[in-house]
Amino acid sequence: MTERTGVLFSTRDDLELVARAEALGYESVWAAEGQGKTAFGKLERWATVTDEIGLATGIVNVFSRTPAATAQAIATLDAHSDGRAILGLGVAHPGVIEDFHGVEFGRPLARMAEYIRLVRRYLEGTPGGFDGEFFTPDRTAFWEAFDPVRADIPIYNAALGPGNVRLTGDLADGWLPNLYPLEQFETALGWLEDGAERGGRRLEDVDVAMYVLASVDDDPERARRAAARHVAAYFRDIPGFYDRVAAEAGFESMLEAVNEAPSTETAAEAVDPDFLDVVAITGRPSKVRERLDELRTAGVDLPIVRAPIGVDRAAVEAILEAAAPQ
Repeated sequence: MTERTGVLFSTRDDLELVARAEALGYESVWAAEGQGKTAFGKLERWATVTDEIGLATGIVNVFSRTPAATAQAIATLDAHSDGRAILGLGVAHPGVIEDFHGVEFGRPLARMAEYIRLVRRYLEGTPGGFDGEFFTPDRTAFWEAFDPVRADIPIYNAALGPGNVRLTGDLADGWLPNLYPLEQFETALGWLEDGAERGGRRLEDVDVAMYVLASVDDDPERARRAAARHVAAYFRDIPGFYDRVAAEAGFESMLEAVNEAPSTETAAEAVDPDFLDVVAITGRPSKVRERLDELRTAGVDLPIVRAPIGVDRAAVEAILEAAAPQ
């Protein structure tokens, strides 16, 4: 049986890499958005050079588009790719929502729950209006000229905290944890199961698709430095989110040093090697498969490998080859 493995290209928009991922047997390819190119725009391009690989937003936020706009975009991608679209959603964080989009970052979990329900209504073509807390459309069906290829496009939620993970188990098809230490991950699986039971489902009904930071190099120390820079950037640029999980894992002093450092480069030096060991795969290519197997044993259904921020194309290619499914 072929292993299930995905790959996140984050901000890269490289058709050759996407085609190579499909040739290597990756199940899905994920496109981030943030403050750069739209995920949907990239995925539409990627659909033109692939035939089978899943095309996933990883992620789009639930503040800058209405549920109707997101449903239109993912249904269009699904039609253009013969049913290969996957919708990865997230609440993002104030740095993107308020500073870039100029929208208030408020009540993210309630918004996410309503958003998922509404996107599904549009895809299913449910007639009539919707009287929600955030959205009150008078109709939730597309024109008859556009009939979505699938009403059940998979929806994943990039949740971190207990409430959002439980929401994921209740309403979403999949969970997208990121930079999650394994000890905390085991606890979070309990939250996910609680949510699944609330929604009348089992834990096995929710696909656990973890982003896996992978930095491979024949020089293990160089690989670790690249991963450390990535982790430091996340802690410094997205305060109050990823650092909560790290603090619960016992790395409070590391977080303090990272955030007090004068630059991301110096902050990387403060990243605890023990923390890297539990959130990233670093070292020679031969180490990748062993660690991915450990994650699968721990409960990750779909590891989604990603290169560290700022590495060159050769480093991305190395990870793509090292983690290729067998």
